[in-house]
Amino acid sequence: MTRRFKKKPTPFISLPRHKRSDEVIRLKGRIKRDSDEYGGMFTSHLVLDEPDRPDLYKQWFDFYFPAQDRFTFWNAEIVTARKAFWEEAHDLAYQRTAAMLTPEEHAAESKMEFEPASFSSTGKILSYKLIERKQMQYEKFNGLTFYEQWEKLESEIVRESPPIIYESFRLDRSYAYGIGLFIILDVDVINRAAIEQAITQFRLIGETDWQAAIPVPRERLPVVSEKEALAAI
Repeated sequence: MTRRFKKKPTPFISLPRHKRSDEVIRLKGRIKRDSDEYGGMFTSHLVLDEPDRPDLYKQWFDFYFPAQDRFTFWNAEIVTARKAFWEEAHDLAYQRTAAMLTPEEHAAESKMEFEPASFSSTGKILSYKLIERKQMQYEKFNGLTFYEQWEKLESEIVRESPPIIYESFRLDRSYAYGIGLFIILDVDVINRAAIEQAITQFRLIGETDWQAAIPVPRERLPVVSEKEALAAI
């Protein structure tokens, strides 16, 4: 039997110039239509500045804006330095916890099993649900489960060996819709003003990869993990 593989999407940057130009024109039209909501410099599929939303839930945002040439637009994600710090601590804690498992233990932790959840009138299975399994406790983790050890290490990393975070712009030209752009900005929340600040700064540096020479000051970064911070509110 012939196997069929999904064709990888063509990167936006590889499209003919006229197709890229058409997409930029469409995006500019959308930005104009959405100007009452987003201010006229960018647009998004997400709700921005949602009323009564706590600041800790305003730490990232996805948006689109045109480049300075007429053949490019940016498919951007922006996060605060605080959010980037939490994500780095979270990833480091996972890597260190996973490194302590044997290959067999790692496979057991990754294993997922499903069982039928609903049936048609003729008995045909319509959907499945994940079988909840008992979490294994490890002597090497002093009786903690993998996830409990992960959370413990994450809290310790935040307090005792915090990762260094820099404001930055990082491009990803593999995107099928626009060119990817990941932004870290040292602001308290991601709102319209922060996004407009990022766009202006990105254009001033020539719309390229960039990292600040000096890291974000430690006093600007959290002393508790993201889970602990969210639990407090």
